[in-house]
Amino acid sequence: MAAVVMMTAMSMNAQTKQGEFFSSSWIGGGMSTFAGDIEDAKGRFALALNTEIGYNVTDWFALSAGLTNTYQGVGYSVINKNLYMDVLSVPFLLNFSAGPVTLRAGIQPDFTLSARMNDMSYTDQLKTVSISAPLALNWNFATDSDGDLWFLELRYHLGLTKMNKDVAFTNGWRTPGSIRNSVLMLTVGYKCDL
Repeated sequence: MAAVVMMTAMSMNAQTKQGEFFSSSWIGGGMSTFAGDIEDAKGRFALALNTEIGYNVTDWFALSAGLTNTYQGVGYSVINKNLYMDVLSVPFLLNFSAGPVTLRAGIQPDFTLSARMNDMSYTDQLKTVSISAPLALNWNFATDSDGDLWFLELRYHLGLTKMNKDVAFTNGWRTPGSIRNSVLMLTVGYKCDL
């Protein structure tokens, strides 16, 4: 109980500073799957690394842009195989802060770098670029008087556009009408003023 009270008191000191730039980096893990016109898709472990830069417009509102590399997968029970993807995303976010809590939302293009099932490449059967909406809630912990802090973040990537091409996958896996990406992650990161 004392630790929770101490962390809450520390986090109250984590204030954004109007007119200043900041950078942050995080690592996270979670689950990824496909949504849309697909049956029996099963979630698989996902790992992501992120770095970003932002600008504090006011004491409670900031704009940020980042670069996220996500290793994700999806299971397909009909053929009992897993598809693994390497995706590079560029999130553009609006950040709303209130005390230790920050709500983040925006839009991001997702670039499929590779997609593999067993030893076969499926990269050419997925679109190179799709669009998703990152939604996140984080809890900030101040680490010093300059405002540098650690944070925990729950982040969801909601696929907005179709990511598959209108072709049949090899090995009998036919492309559904429209599949979209869906990723849920818990991350830990560090933010500092520039």
